[in-house]
Amino acid sequence: MRAAQIAGLVALPPFAALAEAWPTQQVSAPSGQALILHEWLNEQNPWSGESQIIIRLLAPTIGAAGVDDTALRADMDWACDRWGRTIAQAASATTGQIVIEMMAAPTPRGTPTPEINRFYETYSLAGDACIWELF
Repeated sequence: MRAAQIAGLVALPPFAALAEAWPTQQVSAPSGQALILHEWLNEQNPWSGESQIIIRLLAPTIGAAGVDDTALRADMDWACDRWGRTIAQAASATTGQIVIEMMAAPTPRGTPTPEINRFYETYSLAGDACIWELF
């Protein structure tokens, strides 16, 4: 869901809670990396059948020299804690996973683009906590 589309949904429950919680402009992750909302999707996992929330963030410096894997992982944990839980709780009580995708440039979901750096992490929810799952 594009940032512009969120503005139209935030007035509709249960998405009203997302108005202040979701970024519509650039924000700084704990590492200082700039993140911009690209979209979020509620999909069905094709293998498990569970509902999953996909949060797609633009991270223009991802994969560049100087951005280490530890900082990237911490930024993804932070994104899940900050937005993943809110989206999952508002979208579906049966969400099984939250997938955080950070990409250097916009790219269609599911389309191979080897020239664009993309990183993924998956999380499950345990109460109010995002629990990292091996992707």
